Amino acid sequence: MIAIENIRHISLDVWMTLIRSNPAYKELRAAGFRKYFRLDEHSPATVETAMREVDVLVNNMNEVTGRNVHTFEIYLLCLHKLGREVKGITEKQLLGCYTALEELFFHYPPVPLYNNLHTLFDGIRATGRTISLLSNTGFIQGPALRRVMQQFGWEQYFSFQLYSDEIGHSKPAPHFFAQLLEKTRYLHGAGLSPAQIWHLGDNPLADVEGATTAGMTASLTTIDKQPLDQLLQLAAFDHAK
Repeated sequence: MIAIENIRHISLDVWMTLIRSNPAYKELRAAGFRKYFRLDEHSPATVETAMREVDVLVNNMNEVTGRNVHTFEIYLLCLHKLGREVKGITEKQLLGCYTALEELFFHYPPVPLYNNLHTLFDGIRATGRTISLLSNTGFIQGPALRRVMQQFGWEQYFSFQLYSDEIGHSKPAPHFFAQLLEKTRYLHGAGLSPAQIWHLGDNPLADVEGATTAGMTASLTTIDKQPLDQLLQLAAFDHAK
């Protein structure tokens, strides 16, 4: 049971906590990757499968090491998996691919999981609590996610946003949660206890175990069993300062 009266700051994961991918995007992303690198020997479905498998692998690597595999490294892993020699690939090519796929990302933007977050965020801020984001990244980098938050009108509610590609560490790494604590203490004072930060996310290891190991309060949120909007109700409308 969350002792909500003690919570001063709420930290939120992004993917599958606030948003999910547009169903059309991943298929089109694979088609764009295939076209950009001229992978004509592979079917679009084969490229999509390879990218999905690398995505899972990289996520697991990040969780094990606490580091952040850069998007360009993810591209190289995908190319290697598809049998392409990566030695001659240039950074300019990788950047060009990212730029093209990011543009596609904004043509098929992610979908919010809840439609009442503005009201909840307003309620949370009215209690004197602050809100931030703490997210691992992969194919899509932090600057693009900041732009998404702005487009949804959520950016105004976040005191700060932390993304693994910008920090160089991934959840559940203690270094990443230490950044969260440092920035929150800047808002609420050096005496803030880690337990006064409530982190919510959909990953038992990266979000819940990572936060609790750092001494923070944590909750697992899932769309069907523990929806984020229901959990946030706890903090949104008790206007105790």
